[in-house]
Amino acid sequence: MDEINRFINGKSYELLLRNILQKRNIEIESNIPFVLLDYDKEQLKAAQIEVENLETLLISNMTEIVSFVERKMSYDFEDEEEYPKGEELSDDEKPKCITELPYYKNFLVAFLIEYYLLKEHPTTLCGYLKRIHIANATKYERELKAIWQDVIKT
Repeated sequence: MDEINRFINGKSYELLLRNILQKRNIEIESNIPFVLLDYDKEQLKAAQIEVENLETLLISNMTEIVSFVERKMSYDFEDEEEYPKGEELSDDEKPKCITELPYYKNFLVAFLIEYYLLKEHPTTLCGYLKRIHIANATKYERELKAIWQDVIKT
């Protein structure tokens, strides 16, 4: 956990965060609950990568990573097929956002793991998504790969 905390407070991650903040109007909460750092640790373990892998990647691919994060944050992952035809939620039943909370400073770790797998080990991405219990992992993988293709084309 200390290693993840060191990474999140390091120069490269801070630079990435500043780049994202310049492009997106988001609020960041710097005080990260320990449970989220533990979650990051578990995600890294599930992806079978080390913090050093992310650091190296970040140093050598900053522009591409910023583009990936920007595109992913702009992408609409709404699942229109979540409910069978005829059983869709009415407008009154749909969840409503009451308060938008800030992002915790570590939110980019998950983006970096996905980026790393897309760039270095694309065949392992779906397995990773399933290990971390992402619903509709195969569909999400396709969407991430589409975002990735947009990034590498530019």
